[in-house]
Amino acid sequence: MTILVETNVPDTGRLALHVHADMQINVSATEAQQRVTRFVHAQLSSQMHGALPQLIHKERAYWQVPVQLTLPSIGDAGTVGTLTVDVETGEMNTAPAVLADIEKNAEQLAARQP
Repeated sequence: MTILVETNVPDTGRLALHVHADMQINVSATEAQQRVTRFVHAQLSSQMHGALPQLIHKERAYWQVPVQLTLPSIGDAGTVGTLTVDVETGEMNTAPAVLADIEKNAEQLAARQP
């Protein structure tokens, strides 16, 4: 599993990074992936699914789950966006702008396929 830590990084010079994170993970990576898959199937398209999440630590910890577009003729065509799932609460970021971007990216990706 990959854990990404978001922080400000200087263009040049010294970067001191000390990481101490104490978090309660109530939602596993597998559960986050399944939640995203169920959501996109119900709300966007049955031709989308959640892929392997990454654990992101910023102010809070969340799973960043890539959303894949799958086409019958080729299988997974590519990532069309990401949804985040809070590791403690399970709350998913389903803001209208996020969903609109995923739909737009899926349409563009599908249009490029033979």
